[in-house]
Amino acid sequence: MSEIGFTVPRPAQLRRFGRVFYPAGLRMQKALAEYVNAENRPDQLVILEHDPVFTLGRNATPADIHMSDDFLRAQGVSVHRTDRGGEVTYHGPGQIVAYPICNLRGGREDVGKLVRGLEEAMIRTAADFGVVADRLKGAPGIWVETAKYRPGGGLEKLGAIGLHLSRWISTHGIAFNVRPNLDHFRWITPCGFTDKGVCSLASLLGDAAPTWQEAADHLQAHLIACLALDLQPTREPSHSVSALTWRRGPSGPEILMMLRVPAHGLWWQSVTGMMEPGEVPEQTAHRELMEETGLAGTLRPLGLSHSFWVDPSIVHFPDGEPRFNTETCFSMEVAPGAEVRLEPAEHSEYLWCGLDEAQERMKWEGSKAAVGLLRKALEA
Repeated sequence: MSEIGFTVPRPAQLRRFGRVFYPAGLRMQKALAEYVNAENRPDQLVILEHDPVFTLGRNATPADIHMSDDFLRAQGVSVHRTDRGGEVTYHGPGQIVAYPICNLRGGREDVGKLVRGLEEAMIRTAADFGVVADRLKGAPGIWVETAKYRPGGGLEKLGAIGLHLSRWISTHGIAFNVRPNLDHFRWITPCGFTDKGVCSLASLLGDAAPTWQEAADHLQAHLIACLALDLQPTREPSHSVSALTWRRGPSGPEILMMLRVPAHGLWWQSVTGMMEPGEVPEQTAHRELMEETGLAGTLRPLGLSHSFWVDPSIVHFPDGEPRFNTETCFSMEVAPGAEVRLEPAEHSEYLWCGLDEAQERMKWEGSKAAVGLLRKALEA
């Protein structure tokens, strides 16, 4: 183990989420890095799945992305520059992203061991499902000689690594391909390589490939072993709903936007609320709609659930431990002439906006994405 990772156990907490929008993931990493930097705080291992995004490392150039901004926008792929090492890579649904937020001070000042431990965890995960992967000198990550799995194959990357280190605190991490859309990798020069491809468990194994959850279970176990993480109890995320409240206006759909009072953040939003014990999300959405607006309506799921770090400057937590929330998104149509009755303790004013204006006014990535999903549903 000394050749491939750490051996001395280190207290750590595991944070496992589903979908996390990339900017929310950056905020999550920053908050956890600040938390880990304090003395006697456990390392953090975060496992999640991102929305479609190209991320540019410190060595990337705009030429590494081959498609126009308008094309990417139409395909729902965003672009973000980051402080990690490496060139450009892709994250998206069907790919496991793991962020080891580790304090390497106190005898663990060896980035090579961290890298080898991350690679070994991915190699072992691939082996669990019958895929032989290995390291490639001068090219961090794990690679597969795919000719043994399909005709005409070659050397292709199955898992990528990109780390950032500040004050011996690591951020960013690895991306392991279970069943992402591999076409998206063709729109970039992935990790700077023009002579090598990208593969996934699904492209190698077909119907025998594991689900994201199955592969994440294995990768999680191997990461804990290869990084010698001693897991400590972790507070579960809270749960909330958003109910994108809309009506049929004279010029098209209109979304109800409400301005939060200064004590609650002073930004525009539609209906949101925390789930109470014993509630299912649908019950919470109907309750919050009535409490915040005095309205009732027809509820439909948007097929979106996402997680994020809760900023303590917005919601204060006295113990200083990072908090997270998972939100389930709905749309709710209300009658065109229904009267809005705001709860003054939460919102000071409201207006009805077209879809474009509502999306522009929304502060958070999940809310903007919800408007996009409502638009698609209405156009279908």
